[in-house]
Amino acid sequence: MYYKKLVGERLYLSPIDIENEVKTMTKWMNEDEDIAHFNGFYGSLLGEEKVREMMSKWNEGPFIFSIVSQEKNEFMGHVSLFGMDSHEQFVTMGIYLGKEFRHCGYGQEAIRLLLRYIFDFQRFNAIHLEVFSFNKNAIKAYQKLGFKECGRWHKVKYHQGQLHDIIMMELLREDFK
Repeated sequence: MYYKKLVGERLYLSPIDIENEVKTMTKWMNEDEDIAHFNGFYGSLLGEEKVREMMSKWNEGPFIFSIVSQEKNEFMGHVSLFGMDSHEQFVTMGIYLGKEFRHCGYGQEAIRLLLRYIFDFQRFNAIHLEVFSFNKNAIKAYQKLGFKECGRWHKVKYHQGQLHDIIMMELLREDFK
């Protein structure tokens, strides 16, 4: 069951519903090359039970949300915050969407909801993310939201026969629009 924790125009963010999502997540982690490559699952064989265990561990963290469509109440993906310590003022973000939901502005809407939440209701001063240099659409979307490149690891991601950079990006509370 989903709960409308953070509500946008076309979607809302809810606590995850493992039992409702595990079949879709297993399919995505095995068949969706983008999700598998970008999240390091491509070299793994992941059955439903393994995915359920992974999702249970994710759910122990304080900030993992399901992205759910307003119109159909349909699971679209996840957005999460991780890597936080009680004494730090920054957090790292991750997001993925199913193929049918990409390139439609849903990712930006979900991130915008999350940004409002962490900058208006949480203690964080900055949000960080990492993106592969070949993921041009994601880089452009993050820049539209105000993220700026703050570092780079050169030639550390092997993808389709080539080495690529990992770009580190950040958004500070004072720069949030």
